[in-house]
Amino acid sequence: MPAKESIKARRHRLALVPRACEACKIRKIRCDRSNPCSNCQAAAIACQQVASASDTQPKAADRIVRLEDQIKRLEHRLSEVEYHKTDPVIAAASPRSVSHSTVSPGYEIRPACLTSNDLYRGSSSFAALSAEASEAVQSSALSAVSNAAQNIDESVCELNSLIHTGNTASSLKDHYFSTVSAEQPTISIKPLPVDLVISVLRKIKAHGSIFLHGYVISDITLIENICRRVYFPTDPVPTGLVTSMYGLLYFLLRESLMLGERLGNEYDLKTYVAQCKHNFNIGIETYNVLAVPSFENILSLTLGIIMAQNQAKPFLACTFASAAASHCQVLGYHREKLYQSDHTEVSQTKRRLFWSLYVFNKNTSLLLGRSSCFQDIEIDVRYPPLSADKGHKPWDEWFHLAIRLAKVQGQIYDGLYSPAGLQKEVEERRRHIESLEMVLLHWRTDLERIDGTYADYPQVFSLSRVHWDIMYYSTLTCLLRASAISSTGGEISSRCFEAARLSLKSHICSFSKYHSSDILSDADFANWVLHNSSFTPFIVLFLHAIATRSIADLDLLDEVVQTLQSTRQAGKSFERLYELCATFARLARHLVEAAQPCVGDYNQGTDTLHLPEATEQMPVYWLESLQTLEGVSDELSHESDFDVSAMFADWMGGQAMSQAGPS
Repeated sequence: MPAKESIKARRHRLALVPRACEACKIRKIRCDRSNPCSNCQAAAIACQQVASASDTQPKAADRIVRLEDQIKRLEHRLSEVEYHKTDPVIAAASPRSVSHSTVSPGYEIRPACLTSNDLYRGSSSFAALSAEASEAVQSSALSAVSNAAQNIDESVCELNSLIHTGNTASSLKDHYFSTVSAEQPTISIKPLPVDLVISVLRKIKAHGSIFLHGYVISDITLIENICRRVYFPTDPVPTGLVTSMYGLLYFLLRESLMLGERLGNEYDLKTYVAQCKHNFNIGIETYNVLAVPSFENILSLTLGIIMAQNQAKPFLACTFASAAASHCQVLGYHREKLYQSDHTEVSQTKRRLFWSLYVFNKNTSLLLGRSSCFQDIEIDVRYPPLSADKGHKPWDEWFHLAIRLAKVQGQIYDGLYSPAGLQKEVEERRRHIESLEMVLLHWRTDLERIDGTYADYPQVFSLSRVHWDIMYYSTLTCLLRASAISSTGGEISSRCFEAARLSLKSHICSFSKYHSSDILSDADFANWVLHNSSFTPFIVLFLHAIATRSIADLDLLDEVVQTLQSTRQAGKSFERLYELCATFARLARHLVEAAQPCVGDYNQGTDTLHLPEATEQMPVYWLESLQTLEGVSDELSHESDFDVSAMFADWMGGQAMSQAGPS
């Protein structure tokens, strides 16, 4: 019995049989299947043969082979990406190199960002109201059974498409008047050696970093990803990404230099720190970073705030903070619903960036007497989660406390020192002060409960602990002192005097620890303690000293002045602060020794000072005493902006004075 023919063999046999030509098919006549066929020869027409399946089979086979090869390449690339994710440092150490001698951040048509930068529109916006109306109509259409329901549903789909099309990420062209301006020349900067960047990444991955225990960023993987995207780009690199990378490397290398780590033996860290700073400055001073809302630009601006504070440039820091706050609001970083739909690796860093900017904004609001860029009524984003690592957790708990304290500082300014707050009735102001005083008391209790036994970097953690005492007592003094601001006069209570005294004592204790530290310098104390503290406790104790003729208060004022003398070289503002405090301290001692009366009436029994109505200048006998003090008259005559009388009058009227000098 002959073997049965398989289907595959039969198809192959039939595929070899010639087919009828196209002309015979059209004329519907029998074709002899020769080439050319007899019918076409007789009709004197071209004979067009149909390609057999065997002719097309190799092409299909080739296509399958090509698809298989493409799949293999994709699988190989995917496995390579996964391998890089598990150990990005090893990936960066591959024999690839930067293709150009310079990295050129600048305008790109559609650069690949770390996360989406969709614009946020609030519930009162036209887009939000349109979406709400669309959902309502769609819900009604689904419940309908008429023939018109399908037409309604199609209209709703078109409406949704229009709504979501408008809700897209902003691009550079949205922030320029002309396309020509947007397509500005790229900025060429000299990159750091790849080996150095790899060494830094390996170091922080193995041993961590003090910088990564701060507020702004704690994700090592994100830093690795930023470096990889800049040094080994597969897409155009936005300016903000390059700028943020050099900002991060600046702080990481600076830390290694300060701590005298082994990395300093292998590389000239001073040179590379300066190079990072130079590259960062080029990027941060571009219009793109300041104007275009994106995650990379917010990170760059936040790092710029820290760098500006390190260089004693508080108003530059405020400029960066305002731009970053605007970016956050445009992108919706202040709303929790953004994070519910954002599952990217940078989601938690967005939280940290927002709350870091919030802390700076609210603190600056009270110190400089300005309204904050953030309003609590529109913020519902949750705090960053606490780390599960017992060494990192205390630092995160301090971050939460910083946010809570910043909120109180904002409420102090808004409710007591703002133009609207100053217009409130005395009783309303008193209730507001008592309410916030209780909030601060609970905050202090929670501060004492933080266990730093297992905290990473215990020496720095201990230094920071004293700083919190200054912040607490300084803020409490500003709060309690607000009761003395009134058009008809007010009083400074004994609680306010005690808070001011404890604030200055904490200041002296903190300076002593900074001064004896082998990690931080006197300039660091000036930039991070004085710039974040209020000038109010010094003035309050000045008033108490001359009212009570207290030698102990005079000595405490002199001790504070001695600490400021060590920081006067940190910047012009600190030189001015030293001169101002030294003038007040000498004036207080002169008035006490001369038994001159103080401002207002002092009640020794209750230890309170009742102040008169707001005045435009110091008492006459104070001004006369200032003219007789050695050295003070020269200071007053040579510096037109150093008007002690006007500063004191402004302070009495409710204007803010920071430790970096009166605003």
